[in-house]
Amino acid sequence: MSSSMNDLVIDTIREVMAENQRSVTDLKPETQILAGTSLDSLDLAIVVVKMEIKTGKDPFKQGFIFFSTVQELAKLYE
Repeated sequence: MSSSMNDLVIDTIREVMAENQRSVTDLKPETQILAGTSLDSLDLAIVVVKMEIKTGKDPFKQGFIFFSTVQELAKLYE
């Protein structure tokens, strides 16, 4: 997995945190997105939409795919 995709997910999460005035957390590939950050499920949905726009990919077109960490989400967009 490319670290650039991890970086893109991390940047997108930070962007959503800032937009929603959430406290910014130190994010790593192994960070649990909902359990390890101030994001809620709506914020996470916004992250997913922004990732789709930034990458041009929709890994959820056929249905939901479980993920919980930054790295797992990044892998879906590779």
